[in-house]
Amino acid sequence: MALNVAAKPPLKKKKIIIAIVTWIVAIALAAFFLFPFVIMLCRSVFTTAESLSMSAGLIPRDGFYFRSYIEALDAEFLRYLGNTVIVIGANIIGKPLTAAMAAYAFVKVKFRGRKLIFNVAMCTIMLPAILTMIPVYKIFVDLGWNNTLLPLTVPAFFGGGFINIFLIMQFIRSLPKDMDEAAIIDGANVFQLMFRITFPLILPVISLVAVQSFFLAWNDFIGPLMYLDNNELFTLSVGIYNKFFTFASAADTQPNVQMATGVLVMIPPMCVFMLFQKQLIEGVAFTGVKA
Repeated sequence: MALNVAAKPPLKKKKIIIAIVTWIVAIALAAFFLFPFVIMLCRSVFTTAESLSMSAGLIPRDGFYFRSYIEALDAEFLRYLGNTVIVIGANIIGKPLTAAMAAYAFVKVKFRGRKLIFNVAMCTIMLPAILTMIPVYKIFVDLGWNNTLLPLTVPAFFGGGFINIFLIMQFIRSLPKDMDEAAIIDGANVFQLMFRITFPLILPVISLVAVQSFFLAWNDFIGPLMYLDNNELFTLSVGIYNKFFTFASAADTQPNVQMATGVLVMIPPMCVFMLFQKQLIEGVAFTGVKA
């Protein structure tokens, strides 16, 4: 028995081995997933001739060609970026604000038919987006909103989907009622209760909805593709596709400029994620605990 105990490695040694293996696996997975981005970054500083070569490696043989970034930042790109900023601005303001207001109404305000409306709205979560795409498109066409930014901005001021409302509802339900009761005694109305007491306490989940709305709007390709026909109104996703991948030969597309454009498009989401990483983690963690 004593021999068996002595043969076992110390617990500290086991932890060190597990930590080393974990780091090796994590580094290997990170290298695997980051490799395409490394390729894109390296190819963005190639000359046009070298970027078209099949034998090109990771390091440019003809020197670093940063002019591809200047060529990528042309008037079209800036116009697409401006349209995207308009769409994102409406989404990161409209979705968190209206979703929080609707969630507050469902939790705190007593009105007739509240349970029925809630149950019907919950059923919409189970509907796949592809099922509602054509009816919604028909509605916007009948309203005359086709080929405008309205279909990409106005719906954001209706909660942005009931899943956002439901997440915020779960958070509001966990808040203590003592503060509301004290504020009501002091003469606070519904809007004061909502904006001055409840909303400051649910900022983590509101931030989560706002950041998610940013990423959804930034990466949205189907929406702009459906509703926009005018090149002047294209967002980045559709504009870049239209610029590089429609009616263009391999020589005309300039792979190095394509890669530089891809790097530029990646920078804003990366910055947003790094800046709001803490809020994202807190929002997800708190929502999970409250739910």
